[in-house]
Amino acid sequence: MRKITLVLSLAMVVTSLFTSCNSGSEKFSSYQCPMKCEGSKTYNKAGSCPVCNMDLEGVKSKNNN
Repeated sequence: MRKITLVLSLAMVVTSLFTSCNSGSEKFSSYQCPMKCEGSKTYNKAGSCPVCNMDLEGVKSKNNN
């Protein structure tokens, strides 16, 4: 029973390490409104849309696939 608990605990730790490595590491060079209030207009930093006040979302460039 102890070995099973140890193995499961180790598996959870390893899994969390691998999944947390990618979270938050993506950097965006431009942001735009998810509702496209201003068409395809983009901004160079995160913020909120001046039209609908929603949070701007990062836009993936062709280099950030």
